[in-house]
Amino acid sequence: MSQRMFKLNTSTTAILNENNQPSVVTIPADALVTIVDGEPDGNGFVKVRYRDKILSVFAVDLRTRGERKWGQSA
Repeated sequence: MSQRMFKLNTSTTAILNENNQPSVVTIPADALVTIVDGEPDGNGFVKVRYRDKILSVFAVDLRTRGERKWGQSA
């Protein structure tokens, strides 16, 4: 099964929720993220894995600031 991945061309903000404490973090340009929940073609948030953390990113940010990289691993 191929993984749904994006390579970010521009740094992108995301929400990290640890211990019920949300915080805003930046995913740098050139980062590879793996979608773990949600649809990048939809609206609202998509959950992605980056550096062993699960982050929430707007789907539109993935589409406009990144490019799909199907079947590759992070």
